[in-house]
Amino acid sequence: MSASAGQVKTRVLIISDTHNVKPVPENPSEATDSDDEVRLPANIHDHTTGYREPLPTADVALHCGDLTMRSFTAQFRATFQMLRAIPAPLKLVIAGNHDLMLDDDFYERHKRPDGRYDRAEMWRIIKEAEADGVKYLTEGIYTFDLQNGARLTVYASPYTPAFGIWAFQYSEVHRFNIPRHVDIAMTHGPPKHVMDWCKDGTRAGCTQLLEAVRLARPRIHCFGHIHESWGATLAKWRQDSKPGDDADEAMEQAATKVVLKGSGRGDAQIVDASGQVVSDERMAELVAQRGVVVDTTKGEHALKTGDHTLFVNAAIMDQGYRPSQLPWLIDIDLDRTPAS
Repeated sequence: MSASAGQVKTRVLIISDTHNVKPVPENPSEATDSDDEVRLPANIHDHTTGYREPLPTADVALHCGDLTMRSFTAQFRATFQMLRAIPAPLKLVIAGNHDLMLDDDFYERHKRPDGRYDRAEMWRIIKEAEADGVKYLTEGIYTFDLQNGARLTVYASPYTPAFGIWAFQYSEVHRFNIPRHVDIAMTHGPPKHVMDWCKDGTRAGCTQLLEAVRLARPRIHCFGHIHESWGATLAKWRQDSKPGDDADEAMEQAATKVVLKGSGRGDAQIVDASGQVVSDERMAELVAQRGVVVDTTKGEHALKTGDHTLFVNAAIMDQGYRPSQLPWLIDIDLDRTPAS
């Protein structure tokens, strides 16, 4: 419990873009490549990837989409087996652009005879996972009463700006109806200029999502989609921000803190707020705890509702489609569930 009697300290595990690859077994000799387009980390035998079994315990776990690589039924089966095994009583899941079978409109337009796509079986897999606390969320607002006594409100959306022929994409306008001060906004893609840097130098985030987040100011906004922009930043909003402001204008730059982020060089290195590469010793600690822990209830990353948003790009895959990036473990104070 937090210092406030009316709140409960809650741990949230956040991952994204696993593309049907399961965590590396504790015994690396048991690891196998589950898709011909997905490669295991080159350093797997050194146990240096933090995405490995068992995933850490949490009060609630979030997966921000790209559950599969090519949306085959077998890939959904692998991912939902992984989700069911996460040691958290509630697991919330959204789709990403790779999850073609989950997008009704896309699938109707592009479906073709192929035994690897079985929507009835896919929905059965998703439904059966509910027995182990896995809930698939479509776009909308949700409230959950957690086992630890906290109440969690979540806004979910799988939609991203159009790029190529993928699912859950829009070409011009999409309204992200995020309620003000929601606990967590959970989207597949990032807002514009917030951990949306691509290896070709472009920025793939959404301007409309940035505006929605600026207005709503969720306590946490988590996403994935852009593998090479893994990281977390605690942003402080400008009180005088206005519609149309870009990220730099809407946030107080001097008070916005990088927690950790990728080096941007396509290697396995991560850097801290000062831009220094994390030491081997610190990296070993992160790998051992199977994630980066960020405590928003106190200390340097304490956040105040309405003033701050912790942005988290939780893509597990790096830009080479290797599952080498660390999960995130976020501690947050949530309101206690009202007495019934």
